[in-house]
Amino acid sequence: MRFRPDYPESDSIRAVERIFLAAGDDAVDAREYRIIEGTPHTRGMMRLMLEGITDANLAESLIGKNVFADERDLPPPEANQFYYRDVVGCEVFLTDGTRIGAIEDVIATGANEVFVVRGDGKEVLVPVIEDVVKEIDVASKRVVIEAIPGLLD
Repeated sequence: MRFRPDYPESDSIRAVERIFLAAGDDAVDAREYRIIEGTPHTRGMMRLMLEGITDANLAESLIGKNVFADERDLPPPEANQFYYRDVVGCEVFLTDGTRIGAIEDVIATGANEVFVVRGDGKEVLVPVIEDVVKEIDVASKRVVIEAIPGLLD
Protein backbone atom coordinates (compact mmCIF):
# COMPACT_ATOMS: atom_id res chain seq x y z
CA MET A 1 0.00 0.00 0.00
CA ARG A 2 1.03 3.61 -0.48
CA PHE A 3 0.47 6.32 2.07
CA ARG A 4 1.46 9.90 2.77
CA PRO A 5 2.86 10.45 6.28
CA ASP A 6 2.19 13.76 8.05
CA TYR A 7 5.90 14.49 7.84
CA PRO A 8 7.34 12.70 4.80
CA GLU A 9 10.98 13.43 5.70
CA SER A 10 10.67 11.53 8.99
CA ASP A 11 12.08 8.05 9.16
CA SER A 12 10.03 7.08 12.23
CA ILE A 13 7.97 4.65 10.18
CA ARG A 14 11.10 2.57 9.63
CA ALA A 15 11.28 1.90 13.38
CA VAL A 16 7.64 0.79 13.56
CA GLU A 17 6.85 -2.91 13.14
CA ARG A 18 3.07 -2.53 13.02
CA ILE A 19 0.46 0.00 12.06
CA PHE A 20 -3.26 0.32 12.61
CA LEU A 21 -5.74 1.27 9.88
CA ALA A 22 -9.13 2.81 10.58
CA ALA A 23 -11.89 4.46 8.58
CA GLY A 24 -12.16 7.48 10.86
CA ASP A 25 -9.92 9.94 12.64
CA ASP A 26 -9.58 7.86 15.78
CA ALA A 27 -8.13 4.40 16.15
CA VAL A 28 -10.98 2.93 18.21
CA ASP A 29 -11.98 0.36 15.58
CA ALA A 30 -8.58 0.13 13.90
CA ARG A 31 -7.20 -3.13 12.57
CA GLU A 32 -3.57 -4.03 13.22
CA TYR A 33 -1.19 -4.91 10.37
CA ARG A 34 2.42 -6.04 10.62
CA ILE A 35 4.84 -4.21 8.33
CA ILE A 36 6.95 -6.54 6.20
CA GLU A 37 8.79 -3.75 4.39
CA GLY A 38 8.65 0.03 4.16
CA THR A 39 10.35 2.06 1.44
CA PRO A 40 10.11 5.59 0.08
CA HIS A 41 7.89 5.67 -3.01
CA THR A 42 7.50 9.05 -4.68
CA ARG A 43 8.00 12.50 -3.20
CA GLY A 44 6.14 12.55 0.09
CA MET A 45 4.84 8.99 -0.22
CA MET A 46 5.82 5.69 1.38
CA ARG A 47 5.19 2.17 0.15
CA LEU A 48 4.42 -0.45 2.79
CA MET A 49 4.13 -4.17 2.33
CA LEU A 50 1.74 -5.47 4.99
CA GLU A 51 1.39 -9.02 6.25
CA GLY A 52 -1.79 -10.57 4.86
CA ILE A 53 -2.18 -8.07 2.01
CA THR A 54 -1.08 -10.24 -0.87
CA ASP A 55 -2.81 -8.79 -3.92
CA ALA A 56 -4.29 -5.62 -5.38
CA ASN A 57 -7.86 -6.54 -4.40
CA LEU A 58 -6.95 -6.78 -0.74
CA ALA A 59 -4.94 -3.57 -0.95
CA GLU A 60 -7.88 -1.78 -2.59
CA SER A 61 -9.98 -2.38 0.51
CA LEU A 62 -7.53 -0.15 2.42
CA ILE A 63 -7.99 2.92 0.23
CA GLY A 64 -8.96 5.97 2.28
CA LYS A 65 -8.04 4.43 5.64
CA ASN A 66 -6.14 6.48 8.19
CA VAL A 67 -2.79 5.10 9.35
CA PHE A 68 -1.95 5.09 13.05
CA ALA A 69 1.02 3.89 15.07
CA ASP A 70 1.09 3.03 18.74
CA GLU A 71 2.90 5.82 20.56
CA ARG A 72 4.96 3.22 22.46
CA ASP A 73 6.33 1.90 19.14
CA LEU A 74 7.72 5.27 18.02
CA PRO A 75 11.33 6.21 18.67
CA PRO A 76 11.77 9.16 21.01
CA PRO A 77 12.37 12.44 19.18
CA GLU A 78 15.97 13.57 19.00
CA ALA A 79 17.21 16.90 20.32
CA ASN A 80 15.41 19.83 18.64
CA GLN A 81 12.79 17.48 17.18
CA PHE A 82 9.16 16.87 18.10
CA TYR A 83 6.17 14.89 17.01
CA TYR A 84 3.36 17.03 15.60
CA ARG A 85 0.92 15.57 18.12
CA ASP A 86 3.15 16.82 20.94
CA VAL A 87 2.99 20.49 19.97
CA VAL A 88 -0.70 20.69 19.03
CA GLY A 89 -2.36 22.43 21.96
CA CYS A 90 0.80 24.21 23.11
CA GLU A 91 0.30 27.83 24.12
CA VAL A 92 2.38 30.28 22.07
CA PHE A 93 3.91 33.38 23.66
CA LEU A 94 6.10 36.19 22.42
CA THR A 95 9.48 36.64 24.11
CA ASP A 96 7.92 39.52 26.12
CA GLY A 97 5.28 37.14 27.56
CA THR A 98 2.33 38.21 25.37
CA ARG A 99 0.09 35.24 24.58
CA ILE A 100 -0.58 34.76 20.85
CA GLY A 101 -2.80 31.66 20.99
CA ALA A 102 -2.54 27.89 20.82
CA ILE A 103 -1.13 25.62 18.12
CA GLU A 104 -4.03 23.93 16.34
CA ASP A 105 -2.16 22.29 13.48
CA VAL A 106 1.29 21.79 11.98
CA ILE A 107 1.90 22.04 8.24
CA ALA A 108 4.93 20.43 6.58
CA THR A 109 6.04 22.69 3.74
CA GLY A 110 9.17 20.82 2.76
CA ALA A 111 11.49 23.65 3.76
CA ASN A 112 10.23 23.87 7.35
CA GLU A 113 7.15 23.24 9.42
CA VAL A 114 4.57 25.94 10.06
CA PHE A 115 2.56 26.18 13.28
CA VAL A 116 -1.06 27.21 12.77
CA VAL A 117 -1.75 29.32 15.85
CA ARG A 118 -5.23 30.57 16.72
CA GLY A 119 -6.14 33.03 19.41
CA ASP A 120 -8.20 36.16 19.96
CA GLY A 121 -10.20 35.48 16.80
CA LYS A 122 -7.27 35.41 14.41
CA GLU A 123 -4.89 32.91 12.88
CA VAL A 124 -1.11 33.31 12.77
CA LEU A 125 1.13 31.09 10.64
CA VAL A 126 4.43 30.71 12.48
CA PRO A 127 7.38 29.34 10.51
CA VAL A 128 9.33 26.87 12.62
CA ILE A 129 12.74 28.38 11.99
CA GLU A 130 15.53 29.38 14.36
CA ASP A 131 14.95 33.12 13.87
CA VAL A 132 11.34 32.82 15.05
CA VAL A 133 10.89 29.83 17.39
CA LYS A 134 13.05 30.36 20.43
CA GLU A 135 11.78 27.62 22.75
CA ILE A 136 9.58 24.54 22.52
CA ASP A 137 8.75 23.01 25.90
CA VAL A 138 6.50 20.06 25.14
CA ALA A 139 6.24 19.03 28.80
CA SER A 140 4.90 22.47 29.78
CA LYS A 141 2.89 22.81 26.53
CA ARG A 142 4.59 26.16 25.91
CA VAL A 143 6.27 27.66 22.83
CA VAL A 144 8.10 31.00 22.80
CA ILE A 145 8.54 32.92 19.57
CA GLU A 146 10.10 36.17 18.44
CA ALA A 147 7.89 38.01 16.00
CA ILE A 148 9.68 38.95 12.81
CA PRO A 149 8.32 41.88 10.77
CA GLY A 150 4.95 41.02 9.21
CA LEU A 151 4.35 37.87 11.26
CA LEU A 152 1.54 39.26 13.40
CA ASP A 153 0.07 41.72 10.85
